[in-house]
Amino acid sequence: MVWIVLGGIVVLYFGGCLVAAYGYVSPVRLKAGERLTGFHDVGFENGDYKIPAWRGGAGEDVFVLVHGYGGTQGYWNPLAAELVKQGEVVVLATMGQTVSPAKEVGFGKGEAQEIIRVAEALVSEGKRVHLVGVSQGGAASWLAAGERPELFKSVTTEAAFARLDWASEEFLGVSVPKGAVVFRPIVLMAERKKGLRGHEVRPADLARKWKGPSLIFQSRDDGMFTPRHGESFAEATGGEVLWYSGLKHAEIFSERAEEVAGLIKEMVRDVE
Repeated sequence: MVWIVLGGIVVLYFGGCLVAAYGYVSPVRLKAGERLTGFHDVGFENGDYKIPAWRGGAGEDVFVLVHGYGGTQGYWNPLAAELVKQGEVVVLATMGQTVSPAKEVGFGKGEAQEIIRVAEALVSEGKRVHLVGVSQGGAASWLAAGERPELFKSVTTEAAFARLDWASEEFLGVSVPKGAVVFRPIVLMAERKKGLRGHEVRPADLARKWKGPSLIFQSRDDGMFTPRHGESFAEATGGEVLWYSGLKHAEIFSERAEEVAGLIKEMVRDVE
């Protein structure tokens, strides 16, 4: 009888992990949010689907904003409202989220390929592309910039993960003590479904190939990712982390939008 009960518990546990893994790669879709006045819907070709985006403003410089896992286009409104004063702004809806036709997220790798497709289209228009990414969108930005550095003029990220395996451990351990251990099968199943291994997805390694200007933001009170992520990007690029306190994960860009836009403006001004 005991073995039957234990067997049932094991089946329920792994069954629950399998369901959670599918939810991990196909998270609940949030509404995109309210589009800023002056922005319009566009789509960028990406093989068998178009990457949705909001586009507004004008100028040779274009800021491509890439949200994180569980994020939305509307997250960017405070910063987009500031950056549109400096040039054009393109706000992406990344794969598997909000209004994207893609069914699953890409855990940074897939989103990086979307960024590259968008950048190729913008460069063909004669634009100077500046990447701005948060969390998973920041990691994807570094992957894209490292793979195709010629497409970009600058990279700015907040709370980007340096390695996917680190991010998974920390993400699962936020609410549940030892969550990274308890829910490890969820990560393994999700990785198998996506055909990747977390320890092999290392945006900080790709950041070493980036030789252009960059800004690296992270809060010491992030609550999601530990300082080792920001420190890894600083070491990889030879730059410094712009540390903040009292702000949670992904709050710097939204809560300090005017300040961040000013720093980006100063950096862009020196870009050839």
